[in-house]
Amino acid sequence: MVRSIYLFEVLLFTLLLFACSSTSKRESSPTGQLTENAQNPKNSTEQADDASFDTDDEADYTVSDPLEAFNRPMHSFNEFFIRYLINPTAEAWQFILPSFIRKGVQNFFSWAYTPGRLVNNLLQANFKGAGKETAQFIVNGTVGMLGFYDAANEIFEIEKGESNTDKTLRTWRIPEGPYVVWPFIGPHTLRGTLGFTGDIFLQPQAVLVPVYIKPKTLWVDFGIVAGTYTVRAVNDASFNPKAYDELVRDAIDSYSFIRDIYLQNIRKED
Repeated sequence: MVRSIYLFEVLLFTLLLFACSSTSKRESSPTGQLTENAQNPKNSTEQADDASFDTDDEADYTVSDPLEAFNRPMHSFNEFFIRYLINPTAEAWQFILPSFIRKGVQNFFSWAYTPGRLVNNLLQANFKGAGKETAQFIVNGTVGMLGFYDAANEIFEIEKGESNTDKTLRTWRIPEGPYVVWPFIGPHTLRGTLGFTGDIFLQPQAVLVPVYIKPKTLWVDFGIVAGTYTVRAVNDASFNPKAYDELVRDAIDSYSFIRDIYLQNIRKED
């Protein structure tokens, strides 16, 4: 049942691609030094690399944003959602649970999502990365007690990769398309949106819930999957609930600032 929703989303995003292709335009985005140790807005647990726009590469500081009239209200909605729901919940989570438990939960989710990263490494013909993912999955699943302890990294120095479906599509030279901000899930390009949908399909709850739990209704099915995603997001945010506010504190226009950071991060490996 959940798969039907995701299939509908894919079709919707595909239609959006055709709609945007006739209106897409190139605009110069602001240049300048980005905040050091800025948090990547696509993933609230990870900090973006120190980044500045490379003026030698025009593609790194131009952006297709024909959907700005839609994106800005969605950005404002997401800011409200982060500040008045996610952050307070993350602070309460931080108060209730000690850091080692929250770190264990974070490690567990990372371990459980290994199959998705493994599949994407294979699709990218990155066999070294696929080997590392397989090794860390086995080590953390056994010595690491189902991933709650990152034994692969701590003992064997096997680091977890960051492969995802968007990176796979980028490897296949699929254009990123226009920038778009979705409610709750935040900034993406059109390619990134399709990649996010692909990542959902590869997450364990999207497979295990319909097969083994078999909810009676579509909404219960969807709620379990979305709830699992939300728990992970809140747990990740609990390590620094004020990260977003610190990131945009000095930004004149938080929308443009977040857009530029997001695009800089997804293009840094192009």
